[in-house]
Amino acid sequence: MEQLDKDSRAVECIIHLMIKTGLFFGCVDGEYADAERQFIENFAQQLQQAGPIDEVQDILDHATDHQYTLDEIIADTKALLDEFDSPNERQMVTLALYQFIDNVIKADGVEHPAEHEAFIAWGKALANKPDEEPTTQL
Repeated sequence: MEQLDKDSRAVECIIHLMIKTGLFFGCVDGEYADAERQFIENFAQQLQQAGPIDEVQDILDHATDHQYTLDEIIADTKALLDEFDSPNERQMVTLALYQFIDNVIKADGVEHPAEHEAFIAWGKALANKPDEEPTTQL
């Protein structure tokens, strides 16, 4: 039962991070486009069908009230990855985040320079974890 609780908590943490990360990348160019908003909301709705995820709807409802920073997203990502013992688990989570970010950036059909720069910086920050192989190739 303890492992199930740990796994459930990990999934919830991943979802929270994905939503926050999506909001950061959706807003990093100074415009939270409707297509980006819709992509993130659809993602959250699909997750909610599997079971309610605390705080996700609140985060979405207040998406533009808080401007997440790249430093916050990187720190939260590293903290989450540190929760996993297995390099394979860390790599799977990083890949899921990578794909999600890529989809958010592409949602409005335009890759803005600020989005591209932030995506590269995010990838480099994760690849520079001490004593660990890079998990993404940007």
